[in-house]
Amino acid sequence: MKNAVFFTSGKGNHYLYSPYRNQLKLCHPITVHLFSLEKKGINLSQWLATIKKQGNLSLENTGTFSYEEVRYQFKKYRFLKRNDFLKQTKDINIDGRLKVSDVKKNITSVKQIIFEVTEDCNLDCTYCTYSKFYINKERHDSYLTFENVRHTLSKLISKRIASPSNHLFISFYGGEPLKNFEFIEKVLEYTSTFPKEQISFTYSLSSNGLLLKKYIHFLAKHEFELSISLDGDEVANSFRVTRNNKPSFDIITRNLDYTRTQYPDYFANKISFLTVLHNRNSIKSVYAFFMEKYGKVPQMSDVNPINLNPEHEQEFRETLQSRSITPQEEKETIRKMETHHPKVRETAKVLEYYSGFVFKNYLEMISRKKGKNTSKKFIPTATCTPFSIRAYFSAHNTILPCEHISPFHEIGSYSDESLNLDPTGIATLYNRYYDKISRFCSKCYFVDNCQECIFNTGIETDHPSCSAYTREPGFREHLKKHYSSIEDEYSFYQKTTQSTLHEG
Repeated sequence: MKNAVFFTSGKGNHYLYSPYRNQLKLCHPITVHLFSLEKKGINLSQWLATIKKQGNLSLENTGTFSYEEVRYQFKKYRFLKRNDFLKQTKDINIDGRLKVSDVKKNITSVKQIIFEVTEDCNLDCTYCTYSKFYINKERHDSYLTFENVRHTLSKLISKRIASPSNHLFISFYGGEPLKNFEFIEKVLEYTSTFPKEQISFTYSLSSNGLLLKKYIHFLAKHEFELSISLDGDEVANSFRVTRNNKPSFDIITRNLDYTRTQYPDYFANKISFLTVLHNRNSIKSVYAFFMEKYGKVPQMSDVNPINLNPEHEQEFRETLQSRSITPQEEKETIRKMETHHPKVRETAKVLEYYSGFVFKNYLEMISRKKGKNTSKKFIPTATCTPFSIRAYFSAHNTILPCEHISPFHEIGSYSDESLNLDPTGIATLYNRYYDKISRFCSKCYFVDNCQECIFNTGIETDHPSCSAYTREPGFREHLKKHYSSIEDEYSFYQKTTQSTLHEG
């Protein structure tokens, strides 16, 4: 069960969030007091009679209110109760299960296939997931050959041709995928043999940029969506060193400058940047660097804290974890970045999920539902069902749900002669994982708006734990933080969150 949640913003304003109505509203401090009295079992009518005798009500840290004001707020409180604003909502049913038929359907209509072209890399980044800081399978610098994937690629393309949508995204990943350019070239030669009216392709590639100049003509010609990993200026990028421990910044930026000069339209429209945040950069410095040098805002993410090696965990935190910034620095950066800042997007999501005033369509606005749908069974966490979006084909001939998941979680294999997928086994594995994590989900206040992937919880162990697990006090602080930010910068958030919510 979820209770009504009251919180007080940094400016002292009182709010009520009703999980039953899924709506948030300003409320009077007397409302908060009445709710707390009723939770203690106090008869409110008798209490009100006592206040009438006293003539007023004094609330600590709030003020003194006349009997007339208390009586008025008492009537409003009863109105809220009659209209279910204070009603508990039942836990949503998270007994949903992945069906074998769903896995089979997803396999036939997978939208994106990602090839780990090679494990080999010409960088030796300090925070690489193959470094000493992580528990991982040993790296062997394996290379894919086209002959190795031809059968699998042919089978998946044929399934895609038969599906309602005849478009397929093919992505190349590493290591550094351009170290195995021959494989990429042969895949494109093969896919070009299919008539465009049968199927079309979009190609993408993630690269560290060291070999960009050598292969940029090919990439531009075939309109690759290209993501370049770069952490900012020379100091910010100093964790990204070559195999012989030399800085990579000058080589990468020279290649980028060449690309922008020779292929300006391609650079403007098809190249994006990926940045890892650590203790040698910050959101503020990264934003300033990329806007000044390239006129672009990178996609930023913190250095990966999952699957850490316990022997080096303390060193990891001291060496790599992002440094904190002052509230004033954060305000300045948020104002400059607007909707590109992750906190603005997070606040927009809070408004979308909990304000009660964001509707996805007109029907939802007209026929507003109260309470949760307890008859429908939901699958716990925000984990993508296998193959519903993408599939990742590793250089070791294993298949993973996506490129962000540890090699320990393989769900199939492939060879030059076969594509080995067991829908029943996959469904059984996922449902076993759901059973293990559901004890967290059932009591979590974010269960119906979860953003967490089950593979980030140590689900393969006997004792998984979810860092996003939140009970009522944590949820109250979550709402308080974001609504306090909105109050501090109301006009700014009014403008930016509207544009964020209306994207697409």
